[in-house]
Amino acid sequence: MSFSILLGLMLLLASLFVLYPFVFSTGPDEVPEVYAEQANVEIFRDQQALLKHQLNGGEITPEQYEQLLLDAQQLLLANTTSAQASSSLVSAKGLWLLPLLIIVIAVGTLCTYSKIGAQADEEILALITAGSDYQAGTLEAEQWSEYLNAAIAARVEQRPENIYYWVMLAQGAISKGDMAAASGYFAAAIKVQPDDSYLLSQYAESLFLLAENRFTPEVVSAMDKAFALDSNNPTVLGLKGIQAFENRELKLAVTYWQGARQSLDPNSSASQALLVGIQRANQLLGLVADNQPSAGPEIELLVSLGESIAFQPDQLVFVAAVRASGSPMPLAARKLRAADLPAVIKLSDRDALMAGQNLSSVSAVRLVARLSSSGSATPQSGDWEVGSQSVNLSDIKGQISLVISTQRP
Repeated sequence: MSFSILLGLMLLLASLFVLYPFVFSTGPDEVPEVYAEQANVEIFRDQQALLKHQLNGGEITPEQYEQLLLDAQQLLLANTTSAQASSSLVSAKGLWLLPLLIIVIAVGTLCTYSKIGAQADEEILALITAGSDYQAGTLEAEQWSEYLNAAIAARVEQRPENIYYWVMLAQGAISKGDMAAASGYFAAAIKVQPDDSYLLSQYAESLFLLAENRFTPEVVSAMDKAFALDSNNPTVLGLKGIQAFENRELKLAVTYWQGARQSLDPNSSASQALLVGIQRANQLLGLVADNQPSAGPEIELLVSLGESIAFQPDQLVFVAAVRASGSPMPLAARKLRAADLPAVIKLSDRDALMAGQNLSSVSAVRLVARLSSSGSATPQSGDWEVGSQSVNLSDIKGQISLVISTQRP
């Protein structure tokens, strides 16, 4: 209703601009009328002066003078009346355009807005907002979901370049288990943005599930293209890990899955599923026996924040063991939330980021904990951190405390 009122006010304002020159104009139609009257008066005065000169010279009699002067006066009156009538006629003829112009403006505005306006998008936004009022699993929630999907489907036909609508339709199809529809929606979005790694990864995953977990040429093509665009995409790394596992490239599978976990919440279901895959691959490699703890070294850490540090609960904390000297690449790493601290964790070969690059491959390490200000695993200015001296793994007897208290310049 508020939009309709606003549109009506705007059309009214536009109509006033059209109405003004017809009602209040003192422009070109009136200027010639004034000039014509002045010219007619000047002609009359010239004729009157000429007649007086002829009368004084004896060329005409007084009776003739009176008659000729009367004729000149009648001619002046006739010319003036004719000019005024002509001007009024022109103005009256122009007034018929006024209602036509107002109608054209109104119809043209409504038609144009129906093509390029965002009223349908506003309605979809209102539907999305209203979704929070329905409890999942209820009949009302299902009806709301169907109505929302129908509105989005209708709108995306009008605006096929809107990839967000395609993604929303795909997510809705996935929630219903309709992978064929989901892959079609992702394919439509990729036509709009063919180099979007997120769209390609989701498309590859939907095709993979649609093909009953088989790596068809279409799956491999989309997966490899997404990997070339973003080698850190967790969905792509997860798929490539599965592919490597099926090809018995177990170390490569572990590398992919560990890389995927770095972008995920360690407590999420996706991260836990990847961890299961990593453990299974390590079991097949002989690094970890079934249902047995890691045979390699294990470091128990108590990680906490300094009391003076201001932080947000969802800020990420990265804890790692790195070589005592040499490459800073972590040999074992974990990711926590600031709200979870203080926390006791254990680092072992299970937390390695790359196969063969783990705690068992060195004799001494440095222990690092960092509160990230940007969410990046790479140290940034403003991060808070703590780092230990070199520690021999064979000398570790108990728990090591790491208190984050120093800010990076």
